[in-house]
Amino acid sequence: MTKTLASELIRSRRHPLEVLIILCARLDALASDAVSEGTPNKTAFTQFLRAYSGNNELFESVSVGELYYELRYHRWLLEGMIPQAGRLRRFSGINDCVIQFLEEAGLPLTLTDSARLLDCLSQILQHEFRVKPGQPLSKRRLVQESELVQRIVRATQKTRLRAHAANLPRALKSLVESKKVCTILYDRFRCEAIHGAAIILNAERFFHERQLYWEPRYSEYHGAYEFLEFPAQFLLGCVETCVNTYRHHLKAKGTVPPDVFFHVFGDDMMSNLKLLDYELLPEESPVRLNIKQKR
Repeated sequence: MTKTLASELIRSRRHPLEVLIILCARLDALASDAVSEGTPNKTAFTQFLRAYSGNNELFESVSVGELYYELRYHRWLLEGMIPQAGRLRRFSGINDCVIQFLEEAGLPLTLTDSARLLDCLSQILQHEFRVKPGQPLSKRRLVQESELVQRIVRATQKTRLRAHAANLPRALKSLVESKKVCTILYDRFRCEAIHGAAIILNAERFFHERQLYWEPRYSEYHGAYEFLEFPAQFLLGCVETCVNTYRHHLKAKGTVPPDVFFHVFGDDMMSNLKLLDYELLPEESPVRLNIKQKR
């Protein structure tokens, strides 16, 4: 049903937001079934893509332009985030990864030092990769985390911030993770499509392109940048591959997740318990009752 409905909408090139919701929701449902109860939705979603998409290298890649944008955006916001030396102000969850980065990089938490750090890394990314419109196409937009961090550290060692270069791998960890392809698909597309009021999407390219593409954008506050987008055919193919790979995985394992098991077997579940994946059942815990006696 998901494939048929999404394919019809894609062929007609209609309702891009609905196509996005259908495909992301299907991935989300599959991912939720594949993990134990209590696993955060985001963790389940990204782990499922890495395990069953058949394209782990791509989904583990970092979109460098998104990282560049985050640094430039917070450079513009920095004066409000550091009202005085040693004091950080958080406006929303969007700031968390950058706050962690500033805290762990090892520089004094002053407006001047933090601005120098964000400017330095922005310049390194712009020099090493394609992060905004007009740069040479020979520069890569996607890179694996290990190479990205190595190149940042190596370049930082040639600057006035060389004394802090060794701190960068740990300081950048959460920020870099938030800009991986699988995380971007969850945060900016799955969540925005399902829970947000609107999502910025190039509808023409969404239906026309077959592989990931980048849309040029511009802000008067932090300049030009590029954002990653996922075309409909790519997402449809991702869902199909995940379904097939996950199905083969379950057949090989010989058991199915609890939600699938209870749905499929219903009243016959007691005679088919050997097919239940007990590893995904929630852990038992005692219940403490607070019973008040009436007088």
